[in-house]
Amino acid sequence: MEPATQRTPSKWMVLAAAQSLLFLFGLPPLCRMYWDALFGSMPSQKISEILLVIVPPSVCVILYNIVMAPIYYYQIPYFEQYKIQKDRPWPWLDEREKVRRAFWDLSARSIKITAINLGMILPVMSTAKVFWIDEMLGTVNPRAFDTSDEHWPSPVENARNIILLAVLHEFGFYVTHRMSHAYPALYRYHKVHHEYKINTTLAAQHNHPVDHVLSIGGPALLAVSLVNPHSVSVFQWTVYTMMGNLDDHVGYAFPWSPVRWFPFSAGTDEHEFHHSKNMGCFGSKLSIFNSLFGGYDCYLEKKLE
Repeated sequence: MEPATQRTPSKWMVLAAAQSLLFLFGLPPLCRMYWDALFGSMPSQKISEILLVIVPPSVCVILYNIVMAPIYYYQIPYFEQYKIQKDRPWPWLDEREKVRRAFWDLSARSIKITAINLGMILPVMSTAKVFWIDEMLGTVNPRAFDTSDEHWPSPVENARNIILLAVLHEFGFYVTHRMSHAYPALYRYHKVHHEYKINTTLAAQHNHPVDHVLSIGGPALLAVSLVNPHSVSVFQWTVYTMMGNLDDHVGYAFPWSPVRWFPFSAGTDEHEFHHSKNMGCFGSKLSIFNSLFGGYDCYLEKKLE
């Protein structure tokens, strides 16, 4: 019996949908109870905004890797049925010593690069956004952390803003990612990310700092400035984005993934294909722009083989 996929109706799709709906509509009331305690004592709203941008991504990366470590290590058959590149062994299990050694060297580099991107580059970018870019664009929201009925977003407003953030960020990522493959001056930085031919979650933030600014952090911060939502919307969208980024690189197409079940979502196997072939599938979490502007031709040809 073939395992369930991310695109076929199953009990796992129901679970994925339930996770998403609980996250989207159940989390904000819980956040509201503690929002003032978390951010009310900060020296200024600007500090709160910076922390909101830089802390959740690091927490997501750490927790996701902790969860995945035993799954990778123990090679549990139940999970292995969802492995995407079934025809290739995990590099740490390859019979060739040089392949195993290269993987561990790459993993060590990934930890350093991730620490630089999330611990240095992202804080600098978020500080620039909060202290200068928002002032220049006139997008300062003095009520961004207000928990009163007047300013706390309704479920509809919150969902709308998260969707807007997701679409804008996906468009920015698609354009900059495609440019990074089209222009050698940009690919010289993007090729660092393509050192992974078989993904693990350590590949998620394995980007040259220039590539990180151009394709990851830049589109994200620009989307936040343009939508200018309440801080709880920024928090939820950040978590969604990071979970999608990690799921892109997990190496498994888990059918219970909460970021893959809905219309216009992209499958995990698409980004895995992009890494293995270094072509096509230029989007990340959504299929919209690949479908509109191209990116699926070679992927669909491969699927038909």
